[in-house]
Formats: sequence, structure tokens, C-alpha cells
Amino acid sequence: MQNNNSAIYTYTVILSLLIAPIIRLIGVLAGVGFLNIAFLVIVCLALGIIVWDSFSGKGYAPALDYKNQFHLDRYSYVAACGFFLNFITQCVLFFGALMSGSYNMTYLLPIVMSGIGAIVSSVYFIIVGFSFGEKSYDFKEFRLIHILPVLWAISCVFNLVEISSGFEKDTDSFLKYLMMILLALFFYFFASEVDSEKGAKAPTVLLARAYSYIAILYFFDRLILILSRKVPLIGAENAFAITCVMIAAFTFFFEKNILSKSGKTEA
Repeated sequence: MQNNNSAIYTYTVILSLLIAPIIRLIGVLAGVGFLNIAFLVIVCLALGIIVWDSFSGKGYAPALDYKNQFHLDRYSYVAACGFFLNFITQCVLFFGALMSGSYNMTYLLPIVMSGIGAIVSSVYFIIVGFSFGEKSYDFKEFRLIHILPVLWAISCVFNLVEISSGFEKDTDSFLKYLMMILLALFFYFFASEVDSEKGAKAPTVLLARAYSYIAILYFFDRLILILSRKVPLIGAENAFAITCVMIAAFTFFFEKNILSKSGKTEA
């Protein structure tokens, strides 16, 4: 049975994922700024509940016990594919800038750094998948590359500044940059779990939850902007939303695996 705190957390997050996109869609179509504010209030409320539940005195099982019931090897491969998609996107942006001739180093450097980080992170998560698949690999031994997903996330923040286009910027940008900050922090704490023999840190669980939540909302936000014809179907930010939701497939079930081993049953 879930305790009352966990039930409040679960129902609040589920309701916000149902209600917030509808409010956002109406706000975009009707051009009502108040609805965009209501959307952000709902998101902040849900994040507050996530923080509250994550730090509510629970003890967590170790984060990197390879025995799992959520097929984390498969979701690691999904994340690896997401990173590879981002690598392709950065290559397209890079060669597009070179062909146009309208480029400078402040534009190209974040693209190059994101591309390098993406392809290395893709390989990294393939190794993570091998480890969770109970093969004769242990990604924890690759000590020099645990920090690279963090650097990729940071480079993406600077990269997104360059590729942003002028549309409904306030809400979309809020989700986008909050999402990447959460992901950078998650990767940092994920790397910190490598040398830990204790239970998972509460911030690791919190950041896995919060990033997954915001990544799903950002993906829906991009769909809303596409359907309302505020942005074109083909674009770097739309591809980036797909990358982020593929990474969220791993973070979501990574957190669920920790909870399942900790004796938690929440959804």
C-alpha cells in the first residue's frame, strides 16, 4: 500500500500531466497570457510535490544494483539512440552553418561540443545497457567518461540559445532550460552513485523524477506548437525534444527501479 505522501505525489503528477498540456494548448491557440501563467503554476506545484516526496525521510536502495525488473538495459539503449539522434542533429546544424557561410565561433563551438558529447554519451549508455543486461561489462570501471553526459547537458544549454526561434518564448524557454539544468544535475548525481556503496541519494531520485516530468511536458509543448503551426514540423528543437524524451525513458525507469528495491510501490 502506498502511504499518504506517495499517493499525493502520484496523483498530483498524473493530474498535472493531464491538465497542464490542455491549458497550454488553449493558451497557445487563444493567445491568453493568463493561461500560460496557470500552466507554469501547475508545473511548479507538481515540482514542489516531487521535491517534498523525494525528501520525505525515505531510505533508498543502492542506485546501481544491476538486478532490475524494469529492463533498464533496453531503456539505456533507447537513451543511447536519443544521444545519437542529437549527434546527427548537431552535424546537420554544423554543416548547414558552414554551407551558409553565416557562422561564428560562438555559434559553432557549442554545436561541436554538443556533437562530441552526444556521440560519446551514446557509447557510454550502450555500455550502461550492457551492464544492466548482466553481460560481462561494468560501466563503473570507465571512470574517465562518467562526467561527459554532464558536459553534454551543459553544452546543450549554450547550444539552445543559438538555435532558438522566435515563438511563444517565455513558457517554452522556461521548460527547455529547466529541463537541461535538471538533466545536468541528474547526470552529476548519477556519476556520484558510481563509487557509492550506500543507498541512492535523495537528490538522485528527485532529479530523475523531475527531469522525466519536465521532459514529457516539453515534448508535449513542442507537439502543441507544431499542431498550432507556431513552429515548423522539421526543426532542431523538435529533434531535441525527441532526444530528451528518449533519455527520460531511462531516467523514469531508473528511478522506478530504485523505488522497487526500496520497497516502494508508487506509480
